[in-house]
Amino acid sequence: MTVEIKKYSNRRLYNTDTSSYITQEDIVDLIKKKINFQITDVDSKKNITSSILLQILLERQTAGTTNLIPEDFLKQIILFNENNQASDMFNFLNGMHGFANSNNIFAKGLDGMMKFNPFDFQKYFQFPTNGSKSKKEEAKEEKTDLSELSKELEKLKSQLSELKKSSN
Repeated sequence: MTVEIKKYSNRRLYNTDTSSYITQEDIVDLIKKKINFQITDVDSKKNITSSILLQILLERQTAGTTNLIPEDFLKQIILFNENNQASDMFNFLNGMHGFANSNNIFAKGLDGMMKFNPFDFQKYFQFPTNGSKSKKEEAKEEKTDLSELSKELEKLKSQLSELKKSSN
């Protein structure tokens, strides 16, 4: 079930579920309780949930002493939007949220962050397993490949040396 919240032109928020006006703090409580909600502008009928959440975030950021979102990151978001690449930024942020969420970073805080490794792709994605090899086999093949490359390099060096001698 999704709670519908209406935003009126006087900036007041109205929870249709409880038939009462609510504050931004009440919205934070809905988030903490993991209650789904949608905020709709009464005049335009548009879903403005993201805008209201950003407002809450900005008000908390300006009230605090620590910036939650680095300025450079905010500038990048603006650039993506200006270059009509907002969907790319959305996909990136959504992917990062998926990484963080699967590691329970939001629930466990810093403890979850310490265990979070965004480069451990095997943990998050299913890779094809047809004929997959163990890490030992892969390492052995890589060592063999390096050995063969090294031999080929030595062979090329000797050929180059012979060419230099014959041109003198």
